[in-house]
Amino acid sequence: ALITLQPLKNSIIRTSGKLKISQLKKYIRDQLTLDPSQVLELRCNGDTVGDELSLTFIQRTRWLKPDDDMVLCYRLSQDRVTSLPKHS
Repeated sequence: ALITLQPLKNSIIRTSGKLKISQLKKYIRDQLTLDPSQVLELRCNGDTVGDELSLTFIQRTRWLKPDDDMVLCYRLSQDRVTSLPKHS
């Protein structure tokens, strides 16, 4: 079953290029009041971007229109956060 997420109140976010995807995910999660078990995924031009990447890095390597504002899309991943089994 597909879950439709609401749009952000502010669809344009101006921020530092040093911002990491993990920090942006936290902002989006807070704005949408998502359940912690839901895995948020950010995408640029259809590719999922990793949490450790900065916005500057994504703009230089994934965004194909350097003169335009970068557009990132978000969605819930099919995966849910689960605790990993402990190894002894």
